[in-house]
Amino acid sequence: MALRVLYLTDSLSDLDGVGRYTFSLLAALERERPGMEVRIQLARKHRPTSSAVPARWPVEVALPPDYLFYMSKPRFWASVVLSALRVARAARSVDLVHAIKDYPHNLVGLLGARLAGKPCVATAHGTYSVQPLLDPRHAALARWTYRRLAAFVSVSRYTAQRMQELAGPDVLDPARMKVVPNAVDVEPLLRSRAIGARPWHGKRYTLTIGELKERKGHHLGLEAFLRVARRVPDLEHFVVGKLTPDPYLDRLRALVSASGLEARVHFLGNVTEDEKVDLVQRAHVFLHTPVRAADGGFEGFGIVYLEAAACGVPSVGTRECGAEDAIDDGVTGFLAEPALAAVEAALLRLATDDALRARMGSAARERARRSTWSDNARAVLALYDEVLNARAR
Repeated sequence: MALRVLYLTDSLSDLDGVGRYTFSLLAALERERPGMEVRIQLARKHRPTSSAVPARWPVEVALPPDYLFYMSKPRFWASVVLSALRVARAARSVDLVHAIKDYPHNLVGLLGARLAGKPCVATAHGTYSVQPLLDPRHAALARWTYRRLAAFVSVSRYTAQRMQELAGPDVLDPARMKVVPNAVDVEPLLRSRAIGARPWHGKRYTLTIGELKERKGHHLGLEAFLRVARRVPDLEHFVVGKLTPDPYLDRLRALVSASGLEARVHFLGNVTEDEKVDLVQRAHVFLHTPVRAADGGFEGFGIVYLEAAACGVPSVGTRECGAEDAIDDGVTGFLAEPALAAVEAALLRLATDDALRARMGSAARERARRSTWSDNARAVLALYDEVLNARAR
């Protein structure tokens, strides 16, 4: 009988890592397990669905929005109960529920799966699986949820480590936590994109991609760039990420203004997938320097590191986050301590040594070719089989 799985996610968009993770993983699962039946329940849409999502996948908008975590208690429980009933109805016709969206959506998945008599597996992407364990309101309920999930897929060793440190082995048995690092499809990233002339064409630049929020560490990477730029006069910097007016964006713009280098720093906002690929292909260095945010947030992995690697672009990332699983330090790029001097030193080396950059770029492409979604899918399928066989026994 074909494997049937219900997936719960908040995104099927090219514009964020969870969206790319979801449709890349599901497509690879179908390739590895012919005849597999995919069904998707989506949180309230806030971003466009990727053109990579096949029309054959049934998608139902049935889950609460992202801000479920912050709802008042009455609204929270009303949303959880209503959504769990929707999950239960859909789960009756599948073998297993996989909550790709973190807590509290994996709580919804767990409750719906239990009502339907099916096991529930969850993916831990990083911040939003760890943050609930630190929140006074949600910590106990998060622990209750994590203890009862059949298994966790963690996208990085760092994420798994943080969860196990905070939850403890009595809540999160290491045997139920399988680390399956994110992957990348290399070939589509090598194709040239017919997008016409763009502002970055013909320039030597560093590139950052990610939501403009503290844990992404834009402030750290930007300040390091501004220091390096004074020693490398032709180097420019492009930032991709939605430009939501808020104090953090103001802080970034103030850094640039104080430096007097406004003409060499470009905030592009969101771009199309073709524009993003073109930007990555032409970049000299990919600069993404996550930090531990004040609220405990961190970068769980960073598929963008692998996308840069696939294009032969070395990265500068930071330690104490999922970048430790995405960058081979000193081989495909540099892992710096999340401190200005360390990031500046790493960036300066790559910006001023063409031979080093070429060598690391070549190694990065080879690393990307070894990080396949097929390998990822096989590991996830093995976990599904383990969970279903244990349930049958």
